[in-house]
Amino acid sequence: MSNKNQFDNIALKKIRDPKFYLENFTKIKGKTTGGLIQFKLREAQIDILNTMRKYNRVIILKARQIGFSTSTVGYFYHRTIMNPGTTTALIGYNAALTSELLEKVKTFWKSTPAVLRPTIQYNSKSEISFPSINSKILILPSTVNVGRGYTLNNVHITELAFWDDPEDKMMALEAAVPIDGKIVIESTPNGQGNLYHEMWMSDDNGYAKKEYGWWWGYSEDEIDIIRRRLNDPRKFAQEYGCDFISSGRSVFDQNAIKRQRVNVLKVGDEVKLEDGSKHIVGVKGGLRTYKPPTSDGIYVCGVDVAEGVAGGDYSVATIWNRKTGEEVAMYRGYFPPDVFGKKLDEWGRLYNNALMVVEINNHGLTTLTVLRQACYPTLYFRPAKFESIATPISDKFGWKTTKMTRELLIDELGQGVREDDLTIHSKEILDEMTIMIYDENANMMVPDKFHDDCIFSAGIAFQGFKAMYSIIPTQINHEKFLPINFSY
Repeated sequence: MSNKNQFDNIALKKIRDPKFYLENFTKIKGKTTGGLIQFKLREAQIDILNTMRKYNRVIILKARQIGFSTSTVGYFYHRTIMNPGTTTALIGYNAALTSELLEKVKTFWKSTPAVLRPTIQYNSKSEISFPSINSKILILPSTVNVGRGYTLNNVHITELAFWDDPEDKMMALEAAVPIDGKIVIESTPNGQGNLYHEMWMSDDNGYAKKEYGWWWGYSEDEIDIIRRRLNDPRKFAQEYGCDFISSGRSVFDQNAIKRQRVNVLKVGDEVKLEDGSKHIVGVKGGLRTYKPPTSDGIYVCGVDVAEGVAGGDYSVATIWNRKTGEEVAMYRGYFPPDVFGKKLDEWGRLYNNALMVVEINNHGLTTLTVLRQACYPTLYFRPAKFESIATPISDKFGWKTTKMTRELLIDELGQGVREDDLTIHSKEILDEMTIMIYDENANMMVPDKFHDDCIFSAGIAFQGFKAMYSIIPTQINHEKFLPINFSY
């Protein structure tokens, strides 16, 4: 290969790199002067650029004015002119934002050296086309039929949290983008219960999640000025802290939830155990294990049972260490009630015959029956009465949720979290605690399309704490008094 060809290949490789291209061949409008300045990507913009290159579906939770619209438009502008036959759609939620996106594209094109600029054609205020490479950029408002009738290679969606009727629009847009195409959603929060909030909270929708609070783009001094200017902690938390602020009063202490978030573990995380050894968080037989059982461990498993149909409520099992209040394992999925019972028998025995506290409402009866048929050795008997002190234990199996016990369960779980009696490792539990609110009638509820199964599984287990000592009783060896065969 000649030196010239080698040089040309190196130059072409650099030009095809979006960061190199944007920083060397484009300009943006300066915030203070309004004039054009060289586009130098900041840390957050570089981070999201790398994320967009790696993933085809990305959802961004952001603070105000960090520059994601500019970097994302720049990335898709570069991707459009470097790949012939590409159609890109940039979608704003109102006319003003749509106009701003159009202006960004024009600025990128105008500031590019003439030798690198593709021939441009303005067909309308909503389309900029490059006929020589058969590519185009559509700038669209989020109207009813947005995306319908198009095949789109790239879609940039801004401020989805503020869209009207976002479900139908997103359905059309996602159908218009092939699997190898890219969809990037970026928005600030706008309350809870909307589609953007639902997509952000979901762990299995195929979108890579990136969160950028004020600390990515502001100094402490700058953010203090903004905080004082707003003079509204809730608004500041939403606009700059990336908090989804509920319309009602939160059931759980949100500061306590934030404290607990540092304890969240994911599959593949390495955990250092008390004996100095290490454990890798993994999933076996459906159970996610944060810590393995110890020989002297005392465990409680809280079980919330659903019908086991995909798309419905989840069946959840949460296992706690009774001595430390630490979550050691959890399951959240769609096992049918009978299969769930067999799994619980396996998991409970693994954790030293964990006290099995099964909610018996509805499908829980089937699960409990399977456990009894398997002669599971440690089943929970519920108290005879909840309204009396030192209430005796009844001869009835399982936890029964009523209006009174529901409120008791949630209140005491909230207290346990607030006072740091519990250590929660499952993100799903904390996510549900974040969105549970009191409605206008002071009833505890979660918004439509969200779940509270993890809250109840965790809370049911916490109720089981009352039936167990935190140490193994040693004053009597009870094993010699047990019958050889035991049936209940």
